[in-house]
Amino acid sequence: MDKETAYYIVTYFSHLLTDKEKLAVKHSSSIIKIESGDKTTNLVSLTKIYKERGWLTDDQTVLDLLKDGWDNFELKTAQRILKDYGDKVLLNNCPECGKLARTPRAKFCRHCGHDWHDK
Repeated sequence: MDKETAYYIVTYFSHLLTDKEKLAVKHSSSIIKIESGDKTTNLVSLTKIYKERGWLTDDQTVLDLLKDGWDNFELKTAQRILKDYGDKVLLNNCPECGKLARTPRAKFCRHCGHDWHDK
């Protein structure tokens, strides 16, 4: 599975994530926000607030999901979703070129420009 497909599945079929995977997504995005924030911000205070709100976790099971990096987590999660819920995942491929559309409801191909709104 390529990175684009993994992103598509995790993004548009996030309702199929386990609770631990959902927490891993929250944790990862929170880490990115903290690290890219204002350098004058008190990181200890901000981290404490994020933990209180449930955006960061100390749960080792969740942290283990992310130990090999976001891309690996996304790939493994997408593969699990396809294995467990393949019948609920719509890979919206362009009828002209066969490449994956931007979203499950898209009717315009960003790769070849084919439009299938009228079909």
